[in-house]
Amino acid sequence: MRNISYTDQLRALPAQHLDRYVLLDAQDWMTDSVLTELWTEITRTARPGARVIFRTAGEESVLPGRIPDAILGQWTYEAEASKVWAARDRSAIYGGFHLYVSKDLAR
Repeated sequence: MRNISYTDQLRALPAQHLDRYVLLDAQDWMTDSVLTELWTEITRTARPGARVIFRTAGEESVLPGRIPDAILGQWTYEAEASKVWAARDRSAIYGGFHLYVSKDLAR
């Protein structure tokens, strides 16, 4: 068993190592700096086409305006798919479900 933050776990991995990330709703309570650290490592470890899913308490994604555009710009927000998955989410306590896909950029 490990007791380590997700960000620290990602730091230990090589670049472009993963293609799926599940974050649930923890980002709702993160500070901007912690959120930026997390997405820096997600972006570094993501393969092109990697997917990140997470829930939020509110309907909107918590990322725009909170992490630098240089990081968020490497991801595509799948707004329509997010709406579909939010409507299908069986949990009644979340306001939103979000899907981001890593762009195929030279890194």
